[in-house]
Amino acid sequence: MKRLFTATTPIDGANIEMLKGLLEEAEIRCMIRNEYLSSAMGEVPFLESSPELWILKEEDYLRASALLETWRTSRIEVTGPWSCTHCGENIEGQFTSCWQCGEERQVARPNAES
Repeated sequence: MKRLFTATTPIDGANIEMLKGLLEEAEIRCMIRNEYLSSAMGEVPFLESSPELWILKEEDYLRASALLETWRTSRIEVTGPWSCTHCGENIEGQFTSCWQCGEERQVARPNAES
């Protein structure tokens, strides 16, 4: 088992589940450690209570590192707001799926308000 990523900012903490999902889609087994230790911050040193993403098989580490680097350097294209074709929810442009029903943006139409 080898540590791939440590969340050092609140944004990293929010993204760690997304990174885990990305690795699992690539069939790289991984786990998040310290996921629920944020409530202990202050009593436990910050870096010891930060969520960490660990790769379970060492032979997957290089591929996982490459995926992480691609994720870090990829640019997120932010477009205007859109409406979900499935449930009609209005979604902010940076999101690629509906937070109400999970429908992907590819099947969504642009929001008439933008």
